[in-house]
Amino acid sequence: FFFNDTATTEIYTRRIVGSVRCVQETAPNLIQYISLKTLKERTISHAADFVKLGVEKQRELLATKDKEKKKLVENYLCSMFDIIKSIVSEAKIPKYFILLIDGIIEDDKERIAYLVNIQKHSKSKEDIIDILKHYLVSPQNDDFVAKDVAAHILAQILTAQKEMKGIEEEMKSFLSFLLNAPGKQISSLGFSGAMMYLLKVHEIMQFFIKSDGLHLIRTLLRKERDDKQTCYNLLTCLWIISFKPYTHRNFEDRENEFLESIIKILQLHGNEKIVRIILYIFKNLCSSEKCIEYMLDCDLDREVNKLLNRHWVDPEIQKYLSELEKVLNENYKVLNSYEKFKKQLSDGLLKWGPVHNDIFWSEHFIFCEENDFDPIQQLCRLLYSENETTKAVACYDLGQFARYHPFGRLVLEKKGAKEKIITLMETSKNPEVREQALVAVQKILISDWQRIGKGSQSSLIH
Repeated sequence: FFFNDTATTEIYTRRIVGSVRCVQETAPNLIQYISLKTLKERTISHAADFVKLGVEKQRELLATKDKEKKKLVENYLCSMFDIIKSIVSEAKIPKYFILLIDGIIEDDKERIAYLVNIQKHSKSKEDIIDILKHYLVSPQNDDFVAKDVAAHILAQILTAQKEMKGIEEEMKSFLSFLLNAPGKQISSLGFSGAMMYLLKVHEIMQFFIKSDGLHLIRTLLRKERDDKQTCYNLLTCLWIISFKPYTHRNFEDRENEFLESIIKILQLHGNEKIVRIILYIFKNLCSSEKCIEYMLDCDLDREVNKLLNRHWVDPEIQKYLSELEKVLNENYKVLNSYEKFKKQLSDGLLKWGPVHNDIFWSEHFIFCEENDFDPIQQLCRLLYSENETTKAVACYDLGQFARYHPFGRLVLEKKGAKEKIITLMETSKNPEVREQALVAVQKILISDWQRIGKGSQSSLIH
């Protein structure tokens, strides 16, 4: 009844990737661990008995209503966790059982109740939360797939608890681990797969936001946007978060660039699953006027019009697209280029685009004279922004103003912009800011030489 090197078993598991897959794993040889007294013969016997049943008989046993058979299932699972806990020298053995346990749960989500009950009686059985935590941080284990799956199981056990007393701290501890784990202990896929469960607990969502977890999601959305499944998981996390109105300020904040990132993913992936989850997010955010305004500034209305002309298998997508189009149309305000430029100035956040190019400045430089060159004064203030892109764009704009306005250099000197731009050119650690500051200084100096011999016209701006 012991395992042997040729025995195989089918493990039904999604491995956090969305659709059920059949994974073939070679059953490990565990006989040697009896002689080493690492495992009890009974433990190996239980695990082997379950594997030998085959998938259909396993399913039949796992679906039982009989109390004695339920106890037998729990004994089988306890044996598997005992093996995961006890064998650290051979990574493929605990990995095999991690995948098997995940497959059992993924085949039928209600089976998580077995693990919850084992944990409830952890003093007399196995403390499976502790086993999984140790497995995740084990220096002997550097297999991301196995750790991703372990995090997936642990997240489900923690969030399936009916009694939250004592579990909340475990969740926070696990969340703290996850926030520092992507790329080190687990993959981005593993992180996002676990977070989809944890964020459903409101207290954990609050802790996640306070711990700057949204910054990590933003970073991973940019880094992993070519990976459809990771994108889907991360977007699902944002969807869960967006149900709470108090989180909308994070989406309204243009510096976070959440809406821009989401719209870029919408343009990149035409996958129905991804389009649907993005529409769910937008539906929640449409209660915020600032979010709607931001969506329009990102030209979401154009993207929605394109998507409406596509055929969708899921009729719900067409419905949500039509609803979103209606909301965007009702809130649409026609802004000319200069008004868009002024709006960016008032928001205090500049982004590269059609209001920051040569054509715009050649046509609109004269408008910056309004209210004693107030738009230029605002650009000067933005040279001190904490946002590096804003500083770079401000340098570009001021250089363009110096280039096109007859007295642009004199205005910039009067406003103190020239000195600040030179300082940025010499001291900024950001290469884009240094480059734009250098180009701006060159434009200001060229303006100087172009006006040599024409006499000072400074009285015109006093």
